[in-house]
This record gives sequence, C-alpha cells and structure tokens, in this order.
Amino acid sequence: MNQYNSSIPKFIVSVFLIVTGFFSSTIKAQELKLMIKINEAVFYDRI
Repeated sequence: MNQYNSSIPKFIVSVFLIVTGFFSSTIKAQELKLMIKINEAVFYDRI
C-alpha cells in the first residue's frame, strides 16, 4: 500500500512535466513564428 501511495505523486509529476513541456514548446513555436514575421516586416521595410 505504501509503495502504491508513493507511485501516484510520481505519476502526477510526470504528467505535469509532459503537459508543461508541451505547452512551452507550442508557445516557443508561436514566438518563433512571430519573430520571423517581425524580421520579414523589417526586411521588407528596408527594401
């Protein structure tokens, strides 16, 4: 029973880490797209 109780928090922590990692990666991808758009706008303005 004690081993079972200790495995539940580890499972929750692992799921939490996976979810946060997924969200952070999607946010980083959106930031990257935004940076590319800004760079393109600056580049076209210079031309």
